[in-house]
Amino acid sequence: MSIKGFPFLTQAFGQDFDHVALTARNFTVDTTGNAQGGYLGVQQLRLDLRGVTVTSLTARSAEANLVTGTLTLSYDQLSGVLSRLAGTGGPVKVSQAPGSDGQAARLRISGTVGGRQADGTGTLLAQGNELSLTVPGTEQATATWRVDLPENVGFSAARSTPDGVRIDMVGHLVNLGASRFSR
Repeated sequence: MSIKGFPFLTQAFGQDFDHVALTARNFTVDTTGNAQGGYLGVQQLRLDLRGVTVTSLTARSAEANLVTGTLTLSYDQLSGVLSRLAGTGGPVKVSQAPGSDGQAARLRISGTVGGRQADGTGTLLAQGNELSLTVPGTEQATATWRVDLPENVGFSAARSTPDGVRIDMVGHLVNLGASRFSR
């Protein structure tokens, strides 16, 4: 994880920061159903915090007026998780599909999932703090992951790019309390 935005001395004394950038790379989130092998690798999470005020030094908490960010998932990671969840049937390949609609990124999926051939277009829905992956020929999500985002931050858009799925997020008046991050 990297943190940028070290304050000038006047900001440090005032406990106010105009901009802080947080980046975390190469970590995993588990499925909400905890399916065997259901973990999803995240390529990168980047958060930009604006108007940060330290609210308590002893409780190690702060508040940000605005938080924006992106979560990036590689097609290799998505292919891997679907292959693990598919069980028998061989590898599943996930790649870019044209067109995304708001919070649903479209994905090209090919391979055998749950004993059925799943060649076609699936979706990765990013809503609230959850990611749900639906494969062709199924009405329900194949897997759902809950991402532990700061309070009041939620996913706002998802789109397929040549390098992977990019998921945008936004939050206002975000509490960055110690209980949220000190595990």
